[in-house]
Amino acid sequence: MIARKIMNRDVQSAHVGETIRDVLALMRVERLRMLPVLDDNECVVGVISTFTVMEKIMPRYIVDGDLDSVSYAPDMGLLSSHYAELVCRPVADVMDRDPLMVRPEDSLFAVTSALIHYGKHEFALVTDEAKHLLGIISAGDILNVLNEVGDTAPDA
Repeated sequence: MIARKIMNRDVQSAHVGETIRDVLALMRVERLRMLPVLDDNECVVGVISTFTVMEKIMPRYIVDGDLDSVSYAPDMGLLSSHYAELVCRPVADVMDRDPLMVRPEDSLFAVTSALIHYGKHEFALVTDEAKHLLGIISAGDILNVLNEVGDTAPDA
């Protein structure tokens, strides 16, 4: 089986110039945790995820473990102010510029291996040679295909 046969073709995306606020609103409505980011030529230039945004609002000194304890930190006020500053910026400022991209002819085995090795997200963007978005494959999609195959396999 190849990527083209299992990819989801109905993919929401964000534009590189949209504000983070607008993209997060879309993600909330659509119940998504990530979106591919496209440029004016409809080419994939990155991905934005809820995790990416959280990573940007959290102070580096806390993420890097420079404090022995963060239990006393003024968390809500600090996170809220960082969030308010961030959401007005364009997606290009915070997106992950190195998303996992696979080809439509890649095998299920190759896509699964790529997802495991990539490790940042649980999805792969299926693109053509010019990086136009064709679809998306999640780890869940692969498991669903394997479940369907298992349901139709003869009993051993």
